[in-house]
Amino acid sequence: MSNFSGKSPNQRFSLDIRKEIWNVEQAVVASLVQLEPDPPIDTSIIGDNPLFQLIRNDHRRDQFSFSSQPEYYGGVDVSFPTRGGDQEENSQQQPSVAVYVIIDKRTMKTVYQDHEFFFLDMPYIPTYLAFREIQPLQRLVHRQVQDRPELTPHVILVDGNGIWHPRNAGIACFLGTRLNLPTIGIGKSLLYEGGWTRIKLAEEMDTFVNAVENCIRGYPPYLKEQLQWNRGLILKRIDTNPPSIGCQDSMNSHDTATPDMAVQRDHSMISKGTTVANHCDADVFDRQRALQQLAPYCNGIAMPVRNIEDNSDSNQNRSVEARRFQVLGAALIGQGGRVASSASRPPISGSTQPIFVSVGHQLSLSKAVQITASLCLARIPEPVRQADLRGRELIRQMQQQQKLVQSKKVPGATGIV
Repeated sequence: MSNFSGKSPNQRFSLDIRKEIWNVEQAVVASLVQLEPDPPIDTSIIGDNPLFQLIRNDHRRDQFSFSSQPEYYGGVDVSFPTRGGDQEENSQQQPSVAVYVIIDKRTMKTVYQDHEFFFLDMPYIPTYLAFREIQPLQRLVHRQVQDRPELTPHVILVDGNGIWHPRNAGIACFLGTRLNLPTIGIGKSLLYEGGWTRIKLAEEMDTFVNAVENCIRGYPPYLKEQLQWNRGLILKRIDTNPPSIGCQDSMNSHDTATPDMAVQRDHSMISKGTTVANHCDADVFDRQRALQQLAPYCNGIAMPVRNIEDNSDSNQNRSVEARRFQVLGAALIGQGGRVASSASRPPISGSTQPIFVSVGHQLSLSKAVQITASLCLARIPEPVRQADLRGRELIRQMQQQQKLVQSKKVPGATGIV
């Protein structure tokens, strides 16, 4: 594995200096990130539900034909030549590939793609990913903006984090602030917990999904039909004031999640007009079954997640920058499930494994999660998924050509396509 554990003291000292410089640059990037305010809650469909809000999906797949204007969304990803990819020593000796694709949301088809092979000049260092991958990605997007400006996407989704990062400056923030374009970070795993554990986050997510299921089950038929027709995003209500841990028997549904809530309180939820007691044991809760039940009513379920890592200090004592980023992003599940669906076959249950969505630049969290959920045919939003598939194919073609070159013993050829 590629790291600095076996390096000399001078090399380690050099890395420490580089990290200090990188930290300063990340602080600058974080200060440049523009977080848009969340729009007013739409109460026209389900009213003022204290547990969650429904964000309309303005571009349902069965309504694409009515839209005459293209809806372009971009995705970027980096693929590596070895399994295990960015943490393998060999990935610094063979070229990696950065890929940029643009899809038209009306058809979910790729309308533009570009790639660039490059050699990594540093190993994988957690939380400093941007410093070795941002340059080729930035060049790809800049080239498209210069050569094909009419295809410039509304938003670029990045395989990596946005403000869901220890210093609130993930690679999506770098790309967005450098190019002055809206970006969204898509985390496939929980790299930075922000004071959470994966188990507690899963427990809290299951509690929320269970409460939503019980809430919708109690809706009258006409309201269920409205939900089915709109099939938007279910987003847990957000409140910027931290909850009082351990002093409430039921969960105020305006609170963002905090990890102790899953273990220090009874899992009772307040739904619209009805108090539903959900004694949800995380060990027996069937997430897949619940998502199957909810699939007809929404295209995803999202729970905002607060950074509580240094929550011992009061909000008044925290810096303005820390308060600005106190909500890291949202865990999204139930998205996708449309790859195997068709006009005659309704969407099946979406992903039971969450992705972690965060703002990169020039968006609100609710808009970022809405866009992400609406672009998911599978677990990963389509622009990033297509960039990943294209990158894997390019690496495969390169390796095949390298084997062919080696078998013919042609000196000096790289096999790069």
